[in-house]
Amino acid sequence: MCFRKLLLLVLFMFSVSANADSEPLKIVLHANDGFKLAHLENSVKNIRTELGKDVDIRIVINGKAVTRLLKSNVESKKIIDSILEEKVPIGLCHNAVSNNRVDKSMLIDGLEVLKTDGNVTVIKYIQQGYIYIKM
Repeated sequence: MCFRKLLLLVLFMFSVSANADSEPLKIVLHANDGFKLAHLENSVKNIRTELGKDVDIRIVINGKAVTRLLKSNVESKKIIDSILEEKVPIGLCHNAVSNNRVDKSMLIDGLEVLKTDGNVTVIKYIQQGYIYIKM
């Protein structure tokens, strides 16, 4: 039994070191609650601080959260601008934008309205090796 544990540990360490030499860590943060924007901002900063600047972070927002991303929302704009300064793209579900009757011209500059559904985008990121974190 101890040999199996040792073998698993060795295989795990090999996979971690092999992955460390390949592409950078990839993370997708997903939010559908507009009141979690500050949490998104803190998560981006913490990931960058603890895991490095080369971590590939993407954000997908869907649901009612898109209604808090209007240019007129000063607090949200400040948070979004801070995230975008970290070179983290923020994609909004096109269905959420449409279903919540948000005109694209009203959105904070720098946000991207996705061509696919937000959940489908998250699934595609996971298929590409992104670690999924729900906010």
